[in-house]
Amino acid sequence: MPLRRASNGFFFALWVAVCAAAPEFLWQGLFSLFGHFSLTDAAAALLIGAILAFFVEPVLERLRSLGDTPQHAEKSPAFAACEALGFAVVAVCVHEAITVYVAASHGNAQAGENLAKAVAQAVQWAITPFLITIAWLVARSPAWLAWPVAGSAVIVSGIVGVVSGWNTNVLVTSLIPAIFVLIAGCVIVGEQWDATTFRRCARATGVIALTWLVLSGALQLVLWLAHVQAFRVYEQSEFWSDARFYVGWVTGLLVAPAFVPDAPLNAGGKGWRWRR
Repeated sequence: MPLRRASNGFFFALWVAVCAAAPEFLWQGLFSLFGHFSLTDAAAALLIGAILAFFVEPVLERLRSLGDTPQHAEKSPAFAACEALGFAVVAVCVHEAITVYVAASHGNAQAGENLAKAVAQAVQWAITPFLITIAWLVARSPAWLAWPVAGSAVIVSGIVGVVSGWNTNVLVTSLIPAIFVLIAGCVIVGEQWDATTFRRCARATGVIALTWLVLSGALQLVLWLAHVQAFRVYEQSEFWSDARFYVGWVTGLLVAPAFVPDAPLNAGGKGWRWRR
């Protein structure tokens, strides 16, 4: 059972990390895609989307429901078709956007180099949520394990930033809110371990991220109005990149399959508090 719990924890953290990195890929990919989007691309997306919506998805759905009584929502064929086709076309466009951004097509002479850069960027975006989620998962362990893991999450995130060539501003604006998120999540996990734990972590992450973005953005606005050029909290592009990052992080905590077993609220009481 410990191996099963460890594997579940690893993939839960990985799920959250991938979600945190995904919005930036989608944004950059869609930005690149719409720069040369044509009627041919639209027709291809519509055709592939129709195949996915009317054939692939219904077959997979029927296979998933084998042995169970099918539960069909009360939808007219027209509504169901439009809904399925819409989601399928969006999925195709998202796939195309990621492909354009990664530029890993066989006809691209720099495909390998671009793919390596994309993977490196994904690691940079995903490493902090991954390590912080791992730290949350061991927050209920003895202090000799919980504290080093929490500290390592911050240290390794900083090392990755330095190795990746982040400047001082980016390091500071990344690590400060991450530390607050780490602490808040450890407190939540230590106090309550049930099916709602990571939803609470998602809410805390969202509140901290929003507070940080509002305060740092306001400070940058004041500096701009005061014509202070020697110091910048955020460049505009970095600010919105961080905003997309936090949206993905919170989304990951909400959509990742929960592996915390159902338990009464406040299970364990104060005895489960994060050990100091």
